[in-house]
Amino acid sequence: KSILHIKDMADAAIKMVTDSIDSYVKKDLALAKYVMQYDDVVDKLFSEVRKELIVLVYQNQRYGELCLDILMIAKYLERIGDHAVNIAEWVEYSITGNHKNYDD
Repeated sequence: KSILHIKDMADAAIKMVTDSIDSYVKKDLALAKYVMQYDDVVDKLFSEVRKELIVLVYQNQRYGELCLDILMIAKYLERIGDHAVNIAEWVEYSITGNHKNYDD
């Protein structure tokens, strides 16, 4: 199940980066705000992956190294989403003059 969530996370991170860059190129505030909101999807998937991996390691410790690798991949994908949010925040700033940190 965690592997499926990793694919979903990767797809979401790609979408976020693409949309954040598109929002910059097109000066599209609505798209930038969409990216900021979409970060919740990636964060939720990360949380689900983490919980599933904890259960898997608890059930069978020999999967520990594999689960750690999967967790690291999930964390890096989550960080990619955070970087896309940062781009979207600066797009918002460039359009409105207001800077808000949505990543907290």
